Amino acid sequence: MSQTNDKEMVILLHGIGHNKVFMIATEKALQAEGYDTLNISYPSLRQNIKELSRWLSEQLIEHRIWENSSKVHFVVHSLGGLVSGTYLEDYKDTIPQEKMGRVVMLGTPHGGSEVADFLKENPLYIWAFGPAGQELTTEARQEQKIHPWYELGIIAGAPDKTFTIGQFFIDTEHDGCVSVESTKIEGMTAHKTMPVLHSFMAWMPDVQKQVVHFLQQGTFE
Repeated sequence: MSQTNDKEMVILLHGIGHNKVFMIATEKALQAEGYDTLNISYPSLRQNIKELSRWLSEQLIEHRIWENSSKVHFVVHSLGGLVSGTYLEDYKDTIPQEKMGRVVMLGTPHGGSEVADFLKENPLYIWAFGPAGQELTTEARQEQKIHPWYELGIIAGAPDKTFTIGQFFIDTEHDGCVSVESTKIEGMTAHKTMPVLHSFMAWMPDVQKQVVHFLQQGTFE
């Protein structure tokens, strides 16, 4: 973590089965713009989303994030968006409203993933992706909706060609795992579709530029 009191802080969260290494390129881009960062590896394969939300709350308390920052933003990928969104909903009353910054979610499956629908009963999938993997289905996401009360920018991926498992299950534009439509959520501030694959979003300089633009301006270019 890089942190100086009274500077703007960005919390970074990776997707399911990943770790903070997957967010390093975006973290460096944010640091180059003067932001402090907390890039967290969290137990995405061992806990459900509510438990991960509580885990995140404990980490932010431990690092005194809200006390030591003038603004706190979130830049999150895939499952990290559901975890941070649930945290911001469940712990809203503990968050200093004047310090709440902007949130950018990359490929977060608010409406669920058809790939997860297909794999949810597969023993290998259940073993590999744990409780949170079962909460990525389209049915589960209808029951666990997030209601943003903050400025939320969403980036979806839709390459021209996606030679991934997603091409067999998703009929509309998608990033290989999540459809563009599924990334949208009622109450979002801005939405942008870019020609990137799901797992590589946070590595792409063009995506990083859009992330920075939204944090600074509240819009995408």
